[in-house]
Order: sequence, then structure tokens, then C-alpha cells
Amino acid sequence: MSQMMPQDMAAMLGGGGGGGGGLPPDLAALLGGGAPPEAAEGEGPPLPSDGSAGGGGDTLEQAIALLDKAIAEEADHEDQQIMRQCSAKLHQILAKAQAEADKMMGGQASPGGMRKAAAAQGYGG
Repeated sequence: MSQMMPQDMAAMLGGGGGGGGGLPPDLAALLGGGAPPEAAEGEGPPLPSDGSAGGGGDTLEQAIALLDKAIAEEADHEDQQIMRQCSAKLHQILAKAQAEADKMMGGQASPGGMRKAAAAQGYGG
């Protein structure tokens, strides 16, 4: 399986938190640019199919918080802009999930919303 992040983007972002600037290791791991510091050798990030539909809200919020921290610490405006774009995409995912939940509360269940609710209840995905 290839990396989650394209190599050119990983290189622009510092290759996963190496020496000269770059992203903090935790953020790089969340974005697929490296293994988290506590990960054992040979273990990578979980596969997308390992998660549940609609899960990961807390993880997305952590990724956004780490991106915000990286933006504040980054001096290069071009790199800041790329990180802001990543953050905006993550916010879109959270907003979509919230809109879906709001629709379901109003009695308008979509197939995707039903899948997420079933996965959250442990009925598979």
C-alpha cells in the first residue's frame, strides 16, 4: 500500500517532522507522513477500512488542533496556506457529519447516515 500522503506533499511539509522545520511528528503521523512516535516498528497507521463509518470525530478534532499549532509555529506563509487548506478539509468532514446528524434528528435519514448510526451501535458498516 502506498503512503496516504503524496510524496511531493510530504516533502513540502517537511517529510514527517524531521530536522529543519516541518511538521510535529504527531501531526505528520495523523496526516500519513510518518509513524507516530509511540508506534512499534513495522506498525503503520490503521487502514481506512479498519475504522467505522462516522467514527473518528475526536481524532479529526485532534488533527485540527495539531494543524492549528503547526500553523502558529510555521514561518513560511506558503506552508501555512497548505496547512490551512488541510484544516479546512477536515472541518468540512466534521460539518458534513454534523449536518447528517441534524437531518437524522429531524427524521430525514439518508443511507449514509443510517450506515454511520449502525456502525456506531456496533452493527457493522
